[in-house]
Amino acid sequence: MANQYVTNIPKKGLNNVCNPPARFYSDADLMKVFAKGVASDSLIPDSRSGRIPVAQLHSHIENLEGTGILKKRPTQEVAQTMETDVDKLIAQDVELFKRINEEYCFYEQRYKYALRMFLERATSRSTSDNFAAQALLKNTKVLNIRLNSVLEVMNYLAQSRVEVTNANKDQINKYNKHINDKYQKANNMYNLLKQDNAIIQTQREMVRYTEEKNNYTTNQIAVWAALNIVALGTIFYVYRS
Repeated sequence: MANQYVTNIPKKGLNNVCNPPARFYSDADLMKVFAKGVASDSLIPDSRSGRIPVAQLHSHIENLEGTGILKKRPTQEVAQTMETDVDKLIAQDVELFKRINEEYCFYEQRYKYALRMFLERATSRSTSDNFAAQALLKNTKVLNIRLNSVLEVMNYLAQSRVEVTNANKDQINKYNKHINDKYQKANNMYNLLKQDNAIIQTQREMVRYTEEKNNYTTNQIAVWAALNIVALGTIFYVYRS
């Protein structure tokens, strides 16, 4: 896949996608990992771009497909060529969207909670809160990485769907041209048949065809007759000699 990202991702309503975080999370629940999710603590954003490198994402996606967490693109044979099964892909993507949305909210709720608790401890005037603030800062960073990796995986998958769509568009255009050619021929025949003089037109075409065939046959006979005359003359000459 090319080193590109989907741009202009809609942000409207993102703050309302998930329910507010719980009033309290235990340490274990706060850092709990979403079961069979797409996030990964190893997907660290590049310090210069702030984005996870595409090579890392590509390797991560392949690993997710290998373990079955992500389903591979469904294909079907069309005219002896394997192409994307669009119906199955749509159903697959609907299921994937619901699961990734659930995972996103899972980490967002915990991230918001951890961030709020960190800010409370970090801005506290009590020195006893410093140690708790350090621990919460570490957890907040991990949750931020997980949340960010979910978004990057979604972005990567969206980009791959764009490529599949473009490939399907080219193939669909090819099939449409073939269908339009067939339609034009059928439409021409229909226009002929719907005319009031369709029978006369058909008879004329048959007469024209018959005339062309007769002319061709006459020409063939003439050629063979000429050849036969030459052959007979040659035989007569040999016989007289």
